[in-house]
This record gives sequence, structure tokens and C-alpha cells, in this order.
Amino acid sequence: MPEPTDFNSQERASFYRLIGARRDVRHFRPDPIPADALQRVLEAAHAAPSVGLMQPWNFLVIQSLEIRQQIKDSFASVNEDEKARLAGTARDVLYRSLKLEGILEAPLNLAVTCDPRRSGPFILGNAPWPETGTYSVCLAIENLWLAARAEGLGVGWVSLLEKDRVAQILRLPKEIELIAYLCIGYPVERSSTPMLEKVGWKKRETLAPLLFADTWGEPYGCNQDDPKSPVKQLQPASIESLRAAAQQKIDTKTKPPGSLGKLEKLAVRLATITGSLEPRIDRQRLFVFAGSHGVTARGVSAYPSEVTRQMVLNFLGGGAAINVLARHAGIELHVVDVGVGGDWPEEALACPCFFDRKVRAGTRDFASERAMTDEECERALEAGREQVRLARRDGIELIGIGEMGIGNTTSASALYAALFNLRADKVTGRGTGVTDENVLLKARVVDEAMELHAPHETEPRARYWLEAVGGYEIAAMVGVVLEAANLNLPVVVDGFIATSAAAIAFSLEPKCREIAFFSHRSNERAHGVMLETMGVEPLLDFDLRLGEGTGAALAMPLLTASAKILCEMATFASAGVSNRVETSTP
Repeated sequence: MPEPTDFNSQERASFYRLIGARRDVRHFRPDPIPADALQRVLEAAHAAPSVGLMQPWNFLVIQSLEIRQQIKDSFASVNEDEKARLAGTARDVLYRSLKLEGILEAPLNLAVTCDPRRSGPFILGNAPWPETGTYSVCLAIENLWLAARAEGLGVGWVSLLEKDRVAQILRLPKEIELIAYLCIGYPVERSSTPMLEKVGWKKRETLAPLLFADTWGEPYGCNQDDPKSPVKQLQPASIESLRAAAQQKIDTKTKPPGSLGKLEKLAVRLATITGSLEPRIDRQRLFVFAGSHGVTARGVSAYPSEVTRQMVLNFLGGGAAINVLARHAGIELHVVDVGVGGDWPEEALACPCFFDRKVRAGTRDFASERAMTDEECERALEAGREQVRLARRDGIELIGIGEMGIGNTTSASALYAALFNLRADKVTGRGTGVTDENVLLKARVVDEAMELHAPHETEPRARYWLEAVGGYEIAAMVGVVLEAANLNLPVVVDGFIATSAAAIAFSLEPKCREIAFFSHRSNERAHGVMLETMGVEPLLDFDLRLGEGTGAALAMPLLTASAKILCEMATFASAGVSNRVETSTP
């Protein structure tokens, strides 16, 4: 696309970041607001558009604690009424825990009013729609809110007030309408998520269901894959130029070049993937795909197959390692059954983070027949693709993949052996902690599978072997990586089993390599070799071999940190810090 003449890409990115960073603030520091900052904020509000250029707003700057206490009393009265309305309901306790105003804490309050007489008896464009004066004031409030955020200030709109009582306290003429009562000051903390969303009161709606074409109810086409769609995915003019710009940006930060090591490389990659020099990773989600394996009948695991189902229930109950790590990192967790043996209780099916996409109650024993059919593989792939589309719809900016499936290290070993033409004893390890004898057994099972399926190999090889020896949960993770590449969404890959899914995706679609980050080097014997063979570098090496996405949950905050370094760290120029002295060799 041609570069606009007024704003460059970095300025546009900053503008959209500003919109996304605006929050309704309730906790304020007592620090006074500098007069020049307040003036700029009010000038921004005054620059808002208005119908007929009527500019119907007034701003009452309220510093008096006596007046604010009277306003606070009005709030308390309305708040008690709201509590009574919710008494005995499911939201009663949650409502009572919410802080809904900062009237006395904020250094100043601001009342915004509308004067419908401002432009005289004739207002251009107002007659058929008199409410446009009020709407114009709301536009001024939005300007004010965004300008305040740009100045580092926070704004809280207090709506639980007796409108007539507040108008009386402020001595408003009867013709003047109170539109908003705002608290303004420096926030105690900044949140990446709206407060009501964070506490579970309500989630932000996605845009797609709210878009109609021409008439009510007709969906507006936004499918980027649809050639008829009016909205197409924007591609940067040059990936290399974007990468160079991101590198230049991080090199100007207040540090010696390269001193933050891999964090800098991650930041540049994220900028390239997202197509922005201001990559944001405020919302993260990790998918745990689960499936049973017919090959467990061969004795390849230290645990019985039913543990897969039991662990899924543990995930839903919040008691597994992945639950602990996800909670710690603020990562949303989705658990997806793509092939677990057994049925689910009603409470599991009712869990909003659980998705029943069962293809079949476990794969077949791949040492004696194909693990899955082509149609079954496609359904499992689609279960993964679906999760990525849901993540995009929900505004998720970083995803991770993990798995649960007793016997799946044997499947992964078979996939590595087939994809990289390696001997079975080079790719099999202890998995769930089996003995040396069982490791040899796993290798024999993989050898048998290679002998059975290799003569019938078809193209594409990766898809053939996924169906021959893979697992439904592995296929779902392949679907995730493929769809993430399609949507330019960064994905963090867990350990040994998840890496086998990434290897298949890389083979099917080379672009997948650009968006995939590998979380750790597993303690599973062959994992390090596989990572080196694939030419990828893991972020961590903690001797993990649990699976579940635990390595991904540990690594995902590193990507968040790298994005924040690129977006939030000061430059030498902005911080007034002297840069390095360039010397020349005499």
C-alpha cells in the first residue's frame, strides 16, 4: 500500500496502541497534574468534531474536596441501590468487591456538560436529530480520554450518580445537561485488560458478529481467505525493511547494542510477524490437545491409557502443573479432546474452556495398521485450526501448544524416524519414565511401524506419516501451526511431542518456520537432536519432560518481555542519555 503523506507506519502504530491502552481507572496516586499537561488534554477535548461546529461542551474542573465529598455521597446512595438489586444473585459478591470510583483519591474531578443553545436557534444539521449535540460532547470526552492516556494520566467515568443532585451541587443552569463526571489523575497501576473483563464480569465482544452489510443481519465479509472479501490482510511492503526498522529501533534503546541477547532477537521477530514496530502481547492462550493411543496396548508406557482421560479432568479442575504455570503467567488455557477414550461428565462438558472435538476414542495400534484415516486426520487438523481462529476472534496475540496422551512419545518418535530417516533407537527415549527394557521395546515397535508403512509411502510424506503413526492430538497441533502461519499469529511450541507436530507443519508449509518459537529443550533423549536437525533454537533448557504445554507456559512470558522492551524502553534521545562515543582508528 502507498505510504500516507501525513502519518508514517510508526505513528499509525502508536495511535492504535494508544486506543488499545486506554482504560477506565479507579485507583489514583495523589500526585498533582501539571498545568501544561491538563491544558493539552483539555485542548484535545476542545478539538473534537461537533455537529454544525456547535461545540456545545463545557468542562468544570473540580478540586474542592467539599464538593467532591457531596458527589461521593451521591455515588454511595446509588451504589447501595445497585447492591440491593443484585442481592442474592450470582453477581452479588463480585459486585461488592468492585471499586467503581476514585472521586476523593484523584487529584481532580471533571464534569462535562452540554449546552444545546451554544450556536443559537439554527444549528446546521441538528434539527432532524437534536441528540447530536450530546453525541458531540461524547466525542470530546473520547478525545480527552485518549489525550490523558498519552500524557500518562488515567480517567475514570463515574456513572453511578444522581444526575439531578450532581447538577444541583455544581449549580448548573437548568438548560445545561450533565453528560459525564470524570476522575483524572496518575493511575496506581496500568492494566493490559479492562477491569470488568479481568474480574470476569463481562468479556469484550469480538467485532465480526457486530458487522453487517447494507441491511441489518447481513454479515459483512471479513474472511481474509475469501477473494470476494472487501477486507484483505495487509502485507508490509517489505519484510526485510520491517525487520531492519525493528533492529534499528531496538538498537537505539538505552543499552549497548545486543546486550539483551536473545530478547532483542525475539523482539525483532515479533515485529516482523505482526507487521508492526509496536508488537503487543497482552493476551495469551495455550491449547492442550488430548488423545488416546492404540499403541499403548504394546506396553510402551509406564502409565495406563486411562490416565489421559483422568488428566484432562485434572486440567479442568485446575490442579495440574500446566494450570499452575498458566495462572502464574496470566495465560488463558483451552483443553481440547480430539481423541480421548471414554465419555465426559456434564460438568466437564459445561466448562467454557473445554472443547469436545473427539474424532475417535483413540488412534489404532500403528504397529499393525494405520493410526488414522485421511478423514480422521483432517478432522483433527481442523480442531487445531478452529482454536487459532477463535484466538484471533478473541484478540489473542500469542498462542502456545501442548498435549496430553499416554503413548504419544512413541508416536512422536516414529514421526521423527520417518521424517528424518533415522534409526528407531536414535529417536526413542523414556517418555513417562519407562525402564531400559521398555525403551528397547519402544524402539522395536517403531521399527515394526517403519517396516509396515514405508513401502506404501505417498506424497506429501509428512501428511502420510502423520496418518500412519501420529496421534489425533499431534494432528491438531499441526493444524494450529498451519493456521497460525496463515494468520501471522506467533505460536510457542512445547516439547518433544509438540515439536514433532511443528516438524510436520514445517514440511507441509515452509512459512510455519517464521511464526514458530520453540520453548525448551526437553530431557527426552532425541529432542535436542531434533531441534538441531530442524535448525531451530529453544528458549529454555530446564530438563523438562512433562508435556502438557508446561515448557510453553514458561517461555511465553519471555516473548511478552521482548515485545515490551521494543515498545516501552526509552531511547537514548527520549531519555536524555548520552550514546556511545564513536572512535576511529588513527
